[in-house]
Amino acid sequence: MLALYSLLKRLGKNAFIYSYDTIPSFLKFLTYSNKINIVKKIEKKFDVAVYFECADISRFGISMNINEQTKKTINIDHHILKTNWADINWFDHYSSSVSELVYFIFRYLKVPLTKIEAECLYVGIVTDTRNFTQANTNSRSHMIAAELLECGVDSATVEKYIYGTKSLNALKLTGIALDNMKTEESGRIAYTTITLDDYKKTNSTVEDTEGIINYVGMLPDIKVWMIFRELNEKNFIKVGFRSIKEIDVNKISNKFGGGGHRNASGCTVKGNINEAIKIILKEVKKAISK
Repeated sequence: MLALYSLLKRLGKNAFIYSYDTIPSFLKFLTYSNKINIVKKIEKKFDVAVYFECADISRFGISMNINEQTKKTINIDHHILKTNWADINWFDHYSSSVSELVYFIFRYLKVPLTKIEAECLYVGIVTDTRNFTQANTNSRSHMIAAELLECGVDSATVEKYIYGTKSLNALKLTGIALDNMKTEESGRIAYTTITLDDYKKTNSTVEDTEGIINYVGMLPDIKVWMIFRELNEKNFIKVGFRSIKEIDVNKISNKFGGGGHRNASGCTVKGNINEAIKIILKEVKKAISK
């Protein structure tokens, strides 16, 4: 989003950027992150509206009448589940991230990337592949990243901001999450829980859960690993899934109205945390027994 914003500004366009969610503190080092408008509703009218990571319009979150407020809509996404709700729908689930797709916009327009734009795209690829370690990483991800580095991106600086810095409260929350870990099926399934009380005890926020699920997946015989988080909305649990290549957790999350990728997905389940664990584990056990 920031890279495309920069490109549009360079092309003389009057651009605005919006997000329903707040900007994580570890991403605020990115140029133009302070230009993002955090809103629940948009009332402006636009010639063109570009949407990212929005396989279905219901995921947009922000209240906006796209038919009346925009002349042309463009949807760019890399998830498997998709609906062609925009005027132009560009989906490519082979791409590790939307950042890879935005990279090709620069190439199509034959506009050289600035260091600022390259850094934004590099961060997008790094975070969606978890430092090029997840199953969605492919040769193209590495080739694009190499070109972005040639634009002046400092990979060490990015690493420090994204993976090398955590607040004391975040580290305390991680400790609680690790203590809450449980296993099933002889260690082939693992999960952890984070409750509203856990946030309160550590004076932490949802942002501080970033990366915790990766620790759960470090067990030697693991096939599927999860994190269950209580939401502020009463009686709803957010579930994050990860899996080895052979197991499609996207199919599991789809059953509960969620989605994502084959080996990294998520959904929201109605009920308390114990109820959510029970119904999700039932589906996960079916998946690993096939």
